[in-house]
Amino acid sequence: MKIKPVKGRPMLHWVGKRPIDTVNHYPAQLVETYNVENPEKEPIYDKFKNGPNFVFHGDNKEILSTLLVQGFRGKIDLICIDPPFASGADYVREVALRGKREKLEAEGHTVAEQIQYTDIWVNDTYLQFMYERLILMRELLSDKGSIYLHCDSTMSHYLKLIMDEIFGKDLFRNEIIWRKYGGHKNTAKLKFTTENDTIFFYSVTDKYIFNGIFRPLSKQTIQSEYKHIDENGRRYAIPRGRKYLQGTVKRVYLDSNPGVAIGNLWTEKELTIQGKDNERIGYPTQKPEALLERIIKASSNEDSIVLDCFVGSGTTAAVAEKLGRRWIAADINKGAIQTTIKRLQKLPNMQRGIAHYRVNNYNASTHLERTDIVIKKYGVQTDRQEAFFDGTLDGTLVKIIDLTKPLTPLDIQTIKDELENRPEESRNITVFCYGINRGIQAELQEENRRRAVNKIFVRDIGSEGVTTFEPASAEVNFEREEESVKITITEYISPTILARMDIDRTVFDEHIDDFRAQIDCVLIDTDHIGEHFTIVESDVPEKKNDFIDGKYTVSLPRPDAHVAVKIIDMLGEETVVTG
Repeated sequence: MKIKPVKGRPMLHWVGKRPIDTVNHYPAQLVETYNVENPEKEPIYDKFKNGPNFVFHGDNKEILSTLLVQGFRGKIDLICIDPPFASGADYVREVALRGKREKLEAEGHTVAEQIQYTDIWVNDTYLQFMYERLILMRELLSDKGSIYLHCDSTMSHYLKLIMDEIFGKDLFRNEIIWRKYGGHKNTAKLKFTTENDTIFFYSVTDKYIFNGIFRPLSKQTIQSEYKHIDENGRRYAIPRGRKYLQGTVKRVYLDSNPGVAIGNLWTEKELTIQGKDNERIGYPTQKPEALLERIIKASSNEDSIVLDCFVGSGTTAAVAEKLGRRWIAADINKGAIQTTIKRLQKLPNMQRGIAHYRVNNYNASTHLERTDIVIKKYGVQTDRQEAFFDGTLDGTLVKIIDLTKPLTPLDIQTIKDELENRPEESRNITVFCYGINRGIQAELQEENRRRAVNKIFVRDIGSEGVTTFEPASAEVNFEREEESVKITITEYISPTILARMDIDRTVFDEHIDDFRAQIDCVLIDTDHIGEHFTIVESDVPEKKNDFIDGKYTVSLPRPDAHVAVKIIDMLGEETVVTG
């Protein structure tokens, strides 16, 4: 599919700048559904109109491309994004076991997640990252559509120039200044305290949706100006300095005055999440619902589609759902997707169900989890600015090969090809793998004798006794009757949680009084066919200290139906047990 060229004159240049002129189709894999009958295996626009809302897990560049190919081009009325700011911050979710105060270190960011979720960038890489995605977003927006981009002073000046180029300077509508704190925080010693973020508002054409937002009149204004009351009890004001024919008096009624139009300086206390415990879910970049409510009300109608491809804690999706809009949410971070879906399940009276898809990351989790364990086991120093190698160890560059298969000659050739593009690189290479195809070690030994630099050394972690991944275990009892099944979760142990609490499995009961403290939520599929998980029943505790019930009786669609229980723990690990 071809992409239209950018509208404005390029005003910003960086190393590697290149526009997107075509997009590819990345097949979507249906993972699970909530409150959906007969879900579509592919997220097609024609079916979306009367079907569920979408949640996507994966790289949003590929997700945006998929949406374009699947018929969403020109169909989105509003895009709200809160992308990484390139601020140097490294955000980690706050995680604690239920009923415990001690915080656990949340899941580490995998290699694929680091470039989006952790806020540490090479400047040119960040600019190209945003440039490509903003071009795709423009293609998805309708002629009456708008985009709101949330940023801070770190990159706002660069992003403004990029958006001028992509959307056109004449379609810039507002620079909104949002005071993100409820009160002054004077913690800075060598500069003024930063209390605001910036939101850039652009439209696609001059005929865009905009519903004015008004602030109620103050009590002082009402009492001083609308001090008159007519025979029906309605308050009104008499405008000053006007002349009226035949002695009549012009009345301006209070109930016909919408209030004071909101400007671009947003300082209201309700627009900060400070103190709103009912909204807080422990997500580091969570935004208040009132902030998104203002944006969605202003720039969408009830039949509009709202998109957020950096959805984070799910605020945009939650507010769009409450306001009756159709919505699409996406994020590369697994924890963000789980947080969003859990948050949406708690909403009362959902108008449409949820279809959860993965795009182009079907088998990534196993490899990346194993990669992270190897990095920690051997003390590899990671470098988030390095695109090909995984880090350094004892002065060598480290490459971790796909740990789900043995090392092959093609893997070695890929490394050699990369080194060809780095003529100045003099370091040797350490390759970690899980198994080696016959003959590779002997060939490398011979090559290393001839090489002065870039020698390649292979370490087979399997032969060194490394177990790279130990999944959680759960014991679930299923007692079937003719039309129902009684489900009881009797045990759950996560080796990952135990490791991060630094306790041994043999003393598990001494540290965790109730195994349910590890469990975040439970989902049940009463007719599991293996292709995707359909959420029929869910147990999502309202409060952080509440435990899941652990005992459920659910109706069966037929006596021979397969039942599946998905347990999601406090670190986001998913375990599925069938019975």
